[in-house]
Amino acid sequence: MNMRIRFTLLFTLIVGVMLCFFSFAIYYLSEDYRQEDFHSRLQNRAIEKLEIELKNSKKHDVQLLAQSNENDLHSLVNEHITIYDENKSLIYNSSTASVPDPDLIYVTSKQGIYTWSDKDLEGIGFLHPYQGHTYTLFTSATDKHGMSYINYLKKTLIIRLFIIMLIIFVSGWIFAGYFIKPIINIVNQTDNITSQNLSYRLRTEHVKDEIGKLTTTFNKMLDRLETAFTIQKRFVSNASHELRNPLTAIGGQIDVALMKDRNKEEYRAILESVSGHIKNLKTLTNNLLELANTDVDTLFQEFEEIRIDEILWNMRDEIQKQKPDCNLKISFDKITDNDKILTCKGKAKLLEIAFINIIDNAIKFSDNKTVKINVSTDKKNIILLFVDQGIGMPESYLKHVFEPFYRGSNTHGISGKGIGLSLVWRIIKLHSGKIFIHSELDKGTTVEVVLPNLS
Repeated sequence: MNMRIRFTLLFTLIVGVMLCFFSFAIYYLSEDYRQEDFHSRLQNRAIEKLEIELKNSKKHDVQLLAQSNENDLHSLVNEHITIYDENKSLIYNSSTASVPDPDLIYVTSKQGIYTWSDKDLEGIGFLHPYQGHTYTLFTSATDKHGMSYINYLKKTLIIRLFIIMLIIFVSGWIFAGYFIKPIINIVNQTDNITSQNLSYRLRTEHVKDEIGKLTTTFNKMLDRLETAFTIQKRFVSNASHELRNPLTAIGGQIDVALMKDRNKEEYRAILESVSGHIKNLKTLTNNLLELANTDVDTLFQEFEEIRIDEILWNMRDEIQKQKPDCNLKISFDKITDNDKILTCKGKAKLLEIAFINIIDNAIKFSDNKTVKINVSTDKKNIILLFVDQGIGMPESYLKHVFEPFYRGSNTHGISGKGIGLSLVWRIIKLHSGKIFIHSELDKGTTVEVVLPNLS
């Protein structure tokens, strides 16, 4: 069942229930009013008959007889009137029908008024004071005109209800189609989007309402998807290129070596060259694996409390063992006894990989191989600045600095695969941190890393 049918049925059901309620209320109130009006007429008929009978018992004249005849002319259908005096003695009965039983007379005397109905016949018994005496009156009749009106009202309400429900269903169907049309339009446009035309964006005439917000959200999602596809394509293309070059070089050198017999020195030179290419290939493969393994879902459960200063000191010792010519200077804005200021949640090994990649880049692109690391804190964050005086980066490169395999135009002749900063960005993001890069050509680069602390 599609949305239009569901909306129409729900709209019809809600309005139908409301109409049924109001129709029932109209019928109930009309029936209640008819009963009250009919009971009032029955009482008036009984009281009139009582007054006439009491006057007739005292004197019989032509005027009273004419009044009695006129009263009979206004009698109700199947009218039956019975009157008892204070002693419960019958003083009038309008027909040969059976009189009320003693229990009914007793109940009426206690309650003051008593009503009943039997099929089409409705009756009322009540007490009526007259000339110092209290009489018990019973009267019943058929409300022919009232029942005819009520039956006609019921039939009219039912027929009109069905007609109105039909009109409501058709109106609901039309309005549902009107309101769902923008959604159908979005669905039709979305169906036309494939991996070949991710640049296509949804259009809508409703800009400020919920449909417009939905369209905007879809378009933002398409922006992210297009960016992801573009980066993926570039990644696959660059990765294929970077993997193919060393493999091609290795294959070419082996083929050349097999073309003829060579002396020991030539074979050694070829093997050393192949070994260099294999090491580069191994480094590239390890970087790709590290990039793929920085996954939030698998690593978040393993986070622990780590001190940033300890990571920096351990990392400095390790780097200086491997690269004695490099110079790392670590400084702190202020010293505090609060351990939580310099502590964050994360994985020490991953943060060490990120910091080493930043430092490697700074050393690689700096002639003096000097990197200054400044550590400062605020109420919620640990702020690390990695500053070098290297070749810097062009403005155009800063937009793509975190994309895998992307390298600046001024890095030709300097070894590297363009994976390091992509790996750094993912690791810092994994630790709920932020990374910013400020650089000027021929002046140097500052990498700012912000990590949330435990304070």
